[in-house]
Amino acid sequence: MGQSSLLKIILSISIGAIILFPLYTIFIEYPSFEKVITENTSREAVRIATILSSVLISEAVELRADRLPKPFLRHIQQMQTDTRIIKLKIFNPSGTVVFSTDPGEIGRINEEQYFQRIVTSGDSKAQEIPKNSMTLEKQTMSADVVETYVPIMNDGKMIGVFEIYYDISVEKNELRSLARRTTGALVFLAAVLLTVVVLMMRKASAMADEQRRVADILAESEKRYRMLFEHAGDAIFILGSEGKNAGKIIEANHTAAAMHGYTLNELQKMRITDLDTPDAAKASVGMIRRILDGEWIKTELRHRRKDGTEFPVEMSAGLLELGGQKFILAVDRDITARRQVETARENLIQDLKDSFEKIKTLKGLLPICASCKKIRDDKGYWNQIETYIATHSEAEFSHGLCPVCAKKLYPGFSK
Repeated sequence: MGQSSLLKIILSISIGAIILFPLYTIFIEYPSFEKVITENTSREAVRIATILSSVLISEAVELRADRLPKPFLRHIQQMQTDTRIIKLKIFNPSGTVVFSTDPGEIGRINEEQYFQRIVTSGDSKAQEIPKNSMTLEKQTMSADVVETYVPIMNDGKMIGVFEIYYDISVEKNELRSLARRTTGALVFLAAVLLTVVVLMMRKASAMADEQRRVADILAESEKRYRMLFEHAGDAIFILGSEGKNAGKIIEANHTAAAMHGYTLNELQKMRITDLDTPDAAKASVGMIRRILDGEWIKTELRHRRKDGTEFPVEMSAGLLELGGQKFILAVDRDITARRQVETARENLIQDLKDSFEKIKTLKGLLPICASCKKIRDDKGYWNQIETYIATHSEAEFSHGLCPVCAKKLYPGFSK
């Protein structure tokens, strides 16, 4: 998974968190806390009702408005002072209010079905009533309360029902405050996370753009170098440099294959020493060691073609690092034509030197006989002048008679 995809996932999670955290607080967390408050308040109401029930049962009185014992009434007054009980009622099994902290409600009858179910089942019932909402008895409360109904049981027989309105405004206000703080903190954290992710995504996007740009540059550069590699006039080899691959031909260009008479596939199965003459192969191990030490080598040696013919090459080789691995880059140039030119030039120079030497000899001081005109050579022998000149130059002679000598030797023929 790429960095960009990961950041997109984190961004989606952050946005989801900003949306879901408040919803979670409002629809799950807050109702859960409300339920806990209601349950705790209901248990407290049941506890109070149990205490009051024990007082009534101990007095063994009938549940009538005019028959409630004074200790019971004092106990209720004390509870109202010590607790947050807003209202307390006592119903007889028929639903008539026989006692209420609000005297105006005494004598009223509760005929609601929920009350009949409580009387029939003998189970308690508790319900949270939000502020300014209607209670089960269709009354509006000025505070958040829990309305609780607790049966009064004596020897398994229900003799009445307590109704207790318990004020939970303090708990609800604290819960609302906690919910607001929690939601605010979660939203703030999510917003910070979102901001960080957005900034990271921008940075990642910029980095990705830069990486693409660099990749395009590298791809273009690789394309250019690949073209240079494939179309170079010299043979180019990339050789292994370590262990068993030392000197192994990893890659070669078409010029290398054509120069040696092999295909590229054949070359890639060979070592560079397979192309060397025996003398050149002996020196290869030492040259590889020098190259690995960082030296760039330039030398001349002889290679052998597939058909066995040998030819001179000028080699330049050095260390090449690709992908964290070390290779040897070797560039070979066929110098056969250059050698031929150099040989021809040396022969020409030698010929010129020989000619200059001959010309110098003829220009030097020649010992010649004043009478017969013979010339003495370096060995002391006297030679005819034409013989000496013919030996020491490329001049040739043809013999004839000048008019003076012809008249002297053949007077009868001269005119």
